[in-house]
Amino acid sequence: FKKLKQKNCPKCREIIQDNDIKYLPQNAIYKHLYSQFFEAGHILPSIEKEDSTNNQYHSDSGDSEIDLMLTKKKRILKAIKLNPNISLKSIFQIGRKQHPTYLSAIKELKEKNYKNAEHWCKLFLKTFPKSYSIRCILAYTYRCLNNYEQAHFYLNEAIELKGKKPNAWYIRGEIHLRQGNYNDAVRDLIASIKYNAKIANLYMMIGISYYNNNNNKDALKYFDIVLQNDPNNHLCLKYCAYIYEKKKIFSNTLKMLGKLLSINEEDSLILCYYGETLSKIGKYGDAITYFTKANNIDPENVHNLTRRAIIYYILQEYDKALLDFNNIIQLDTSNSLAYNYKGLIEDNISSILTFKKCIELDPNNDLEKMYLKDSSNYLPQISNIDYNLKCLPNYHNLTAKINDNESLLLTRCEIYIELKKYEDAALDLNRLFGLNDDVSFVYLLQKYSDFWLYLCRQYIIKKYTQPGITNDFDLYMYNAKGVYFMSNLMNLNYNCQFQGSTNLNSYIIFKAGDNAQIEYVQITKDYHKELPKMDHSLPLYTNNIPETFKKKYFLRKETENLLELKDIIDY
Repeated sequence: FKKLKQKNCPKCREIIQDNDIKYLPQNAIYKHLYSQFFEAGHILPSIEKEDSTNNQYHSDSGDSEIDLMLTKKKRILKAIKLNPNISLKSIFQIGRKQHPTYLSAIKELKEKNYKNAEHWCKLFLKTFPKSYSIRCILAYTYRCLNNYEQAHFYLNEAIELKGKKPNAWYIRGEIHLRQGNYNDAVRDLIASIKYNAKIANLYMMIGISYYNNNNNKDALKYFDIVLQNDPNNHLCLKYCAYIYEKKKIFSNTLKMLGKLLSINEEDSLILCYYGETLSKIGKYGDAITYFTKANNIDPENVHNLTRRAIIYYILQEYDKALLDFNNIIQLDTSNSLAYNYKGLIEDNISSILTFKKCIELDPNNDLEKMYLKDSSNYLPQISNIDYNLKCLPNYHNLTAKINDNESLLLTRCEIYIELKKYEDAALDLNRLFGLNDDVSFVYLLQKYSDFWLYLCRQYIIKKYTQPGITNDFDLYMYNAKGVYFMSNLMNLNYNCQFQGSTNLNSYIIFKAGDNAQIEYVQITKDYHKELPKMDHSLPLYTNNIPETFKKKYFLRKETENLLELKDIIDY
């Protein structure tokens, strides 16, 4: 001990400085190295007695401890002898990874034998009751077994042991996400960021938590971070597309869906969703193209067929619409919506039978009962229709319901027009105008040119006096209701301004807005107002792709594999 100079033996508890370690006795050197690497977590002491604890390696309490160190020394020297070029760091790392209990637990986890993994983890924990990492691994095991109570138990213990390490925080946050505890999930996941967590899907999990908590603003904030690092993140693009659609920012929806199609141009669900979004902004022709592409890939997708059929109906391409609705009925014989539209397209006898089928499928549907009631007026001589409408339980209340219901009223108005009962149709039309300020329902009646001619004659409207107006529908809507459709400007080759009719006393310059698609301008005596185009493109059918195919759009394997074993053991 002469070389120690003023230093004393380690047993005297004098602190030995690292830079003086060369003066220590050989046994003390190995003890010092061993304790340093143990504290850093690089090795696992596999030769301790069953009742030993980690803290015993930080004391100088007896020769038996030095004997353990000497045993470890012999193993190290043996490793060096077998491979003279091996580094000291590698030797100690090999010791950790070769611990049999630890390796057994990881092996069982990788093979998804979770009950076996639980056994090995608990065995390891008996030997090392202060282990933070094995608590995290055991909690992950219980998470895979859907035993969230036990998972939380070990994670809470891990956080009590080492609250500034991130592992337990993000594992607990992911479990809260699985349980639907979204506020708790956000709290724990953000805490793990504070403690420098580096797992790949951390921001994705926070974004999903905010989304599920109806906080789309913060969800988009974290999804944007994900896309900055991974622009082609499939799941993130899907969430963003759906959020932008709900916010009616359709240009961004199309942008997200376009990226998804650049990844996989044959994804039929995304093709259909793209078509749905186009239809919402009135681009029906382009929408048909995408619906058709989706149908070529997945011809039995009833949702996609229904979307295309309804657009064909709106575009008045009735033969194509009828073909699609017949295909839908072949695929789904209980699809009342397909029977509904089919009845609107078919001739008189067929439509009565079709509407009867609708009522059989949905006995509480007042709309279908009204279709059948009024369609039967076409052919009063038919005696073999074994359906007595007056026997319906709510027959006497049906008329009152119609007058207060826009959908029913619009349908009755259309039936009156088909029956050439223009006076009754005009009364229903005025009731529709009185229900609300939205006049875009008239698009569904635009095709009945004889009816609009009748109305123009009733109002003694004789000339197309305003720019771009070339038919009786536009003429009546402008002169009688003060509505000028922007589509009329397509008939012109110049920008226009014009004086309103004398009874309206308004002067209008029409301009298309940057952020809203202006479909028409409605004029009153005191002011004019620009009204955005309303979504009447998909009557009676509003569910979109993410809502109809939630499990396929948000794939379970994508949403449930946001935390993986490698995120824990690699850290």
